[in-house]
Amino acid sequence: MMADAFLGINILHDTSAALVVDGELVAAAEEERFNCDRHTTAFPNSAIDFCFERAEITKGQLRGVAVTFDYRQFRLNLQPFEQNTINHDDVTLRGRRKIAEDNFATWRRAKRELARSGLPTPRFMRHHLTHAACGYYLSGFDGAGVVVFDGRGERESTSLWRGSGARLNHIESYSIYDSLGQLYTYVTSLCGLYGKIGNEGKTMGLSGYGTGRLHLDDVVTFDPNRYHIDRKRMRELSRYRVPLGQLNSDSQELAYAVQKKLEEAYRFLARRIQQLTGLRSFVLSGGVALNCNANAMLAGSPDVERLYVPPAANDAGTSIGAAFVQWVEYSGKSPMVPIDPVYLGPAFDEDAIKASIVRTGLTRVAKVCDPARIASEAITKGLVVGWFQGAMEFGPRALGNRSILADPRDAEMPKKLNDRVKFREPWRPFAPSVLQEKAEEWFTPTLVSPYMLLSLTVRSERRSLIPAVTHIDGTSRIQSVTREVNPMYYRLIEEFFARTGIPMVLNTSLNIRGESIARTPDDAIRCLINSGLDVLVIGNFVIWKENINLAL
Repeated sequence: MMADAFLGINILHDTSAALVVDGELVAAAEEERFNCDRHTTAFPNSAIDFCFERAEITKGQLRGVAVTFDYRQFRLNLQPFEQNTINHDDVTLRGRRKIAEDNFATWRRAKRELARSGLPTPRFMRHHLTHAACGYYLSGFDGAGVVVFDGRGERESTSLWRGSGARLNHIESYSIYDSLGQLYTYVTSLCGLYGKIGNEGKTMGLSGYGTGRLHLDDVVTFDPNRYHIDRKRMRELSRYRVPLGQLNSDSQELAYAVQKKLEEAYRFLARRIQQLTGLRSFVLSGGVALNCNANAMLAGSPDVERLYVPPAANDAGTSIGAAFVQWVEYSGKSPMVPIDPVYLGPAFDEDAIKASIVRTGLTRVAKVCDPARIASEAITKGLVVGWFQGAMEFGPRALGNRSILADPRDAEMPKKLNDRVKFREPWRPFAPSVLQEKAEEWFTPTLVSPYMLLSLTVRSERRSLIPAVTHIDGTSRIQSVTREVNPMYYRLIEEFFARTGIPMVLNTSLNIRGESIARTPDDAIRCLINSGLDVLVIGNFVIWKENINLAL
C-alpha cells in the first residue's frame, strides 16, 4: 500500500527539505549541514536524499511536492530583499532596477534547479503560509493567533493568521516596506555586524550593552490598528554606520534601540491579533521570531496564556510547513505532533564512528560504557567538551546532540570559548542547558524553553554562581531539558548537578566560526583538531588531546 508522502523544500536561503508520511514528520534537514556553507542558498539535493533515505521511500512514491515561496511573482516584483535594503537605496531608479534584476535572477535559478532535481512538478506556496503552518501545526494548539514576521515574503513582511483545528486562515498583512526584519537587518549592518545573512542575533546580543540613549520613535510608529516604518527616517540612521567588525558605543545604543522597538511591535501585534480573534494562545514564526529577548518578553506577558515558537522559526522551517499544508489539504486532518520536532537529522552507528576515528589516525581514544558520566566529569574539571550523540538537530540551535559543553561556573570560560574554540567576538554571550524541573529556581519568569528561544532573567542571588551563562544585562537564553525528550543529555546534566549543585551546563554549537554545525563524525573530529576543544565524546568513544587527564 502506497504511503501518503509529501515533501516540502525551501530553496531561497537556509535551504532545507522535510518529509511528512501519513501525517507524521519523519525527516528534516538543512543543506548547510551537508555542504558546510552556513545559510546556504544551494539547492537542497543532499537534504532531500537524506529525507528519502530515512523514510525508505523514493521520489516516485511522493503524492506531492511544494516549494516554500511563490517565485512566479518575482517577474514583476520590485520589492526589496534584505540585501537590497542594506546595499541599495530602493527608492531610487537605480535601486529599483537592481531589485528587479535580483528578483528575476532568483526566479530563473529556481526554475532551472527544480527542473534538474528530477522531482515531480512542485506547487509554489505562499511563503508566510508555510511559516505559519510550521509553527501552528507543531504547537499542538487547537486554536491560536499566529504572527509571521521576517525580512519578506512575496509581497508581505508581517502577516496575522488564525489557526482553528486543522484550518489556517489569513487575517491581514503588512507590506515589505514595513518590514521589521529588514529594519533589524539594516541596523545590524550599521553596527558593523552584517558579514553574512543570519547575523541579526549578534545585534540582539549587543543590545544588552545599551543604555537607552538612542531611540527609533520616528522610524517605527503606531496607529490604533497598524504599525508603520518610515524608510526615509530609517535611512537617516546611516550616520551611525561603522565598518564591519568595528562597533562603538553608538552601535551598542542603536542595537538597544532597535531591540526595544521590536519588542514594542511584538506587544502591538499580540494585542492586535487578540482584538481580531479573541484568542490568548499565540504562535510566532519567521526569522524575526528567533529573537529570544522579544519572545520571552511576550511569553511573560499577563495577556498571553500560551506561546509557541518552533525550533526552526527561520526559513529552514518552512519546508516543514509546506509538507504539513499538503497533508492537511489532502487528508483534512492536522498532522501528528511529535514529542520533539528537533532530532530529525542523520545519526551514525558505532561502526561509522569507529571508521572515522581510524581514518584520522588519532590514538588518544577509548571506548566507554557511560559517556554521560565521562563528559560531566570532564566539564567539572574545567575542560571544554565536544558532545556528539544520536540524530542531528533541525534548526539553528544545538540542543544537546551536536554541542560544545563547558562549566557555567567559570567566569573566564566565555573568553576561553570565544578566543580558542569559536573564534568570534569577545562580547558574544553563551547559553545554558538546564534541567527543566530546576529552571524556576534559577530563572524568572517561570517558562519552559526547550529550543533555546527565550531569554529569561537570572535570579539576582544566583548570578555569581553561573557567570559564564549570565549576559551583561542579567539574562540567559536557556534550553530546558527533559528526560523524556533527550535522556542521555539529561543524564549528563544530572551528573553535573550531583557533582556541583548546579543543574545546568554551558551549551554552544559544535562548530567553529564560519562553519555549519557538525553533521558527521568527521566534522566533529575536525572541530576537535582545529579548535581549543579538550575532549570529544562521540557515541561511546572518548577522544582527548595531549596533556589532558581523564578518569576513564
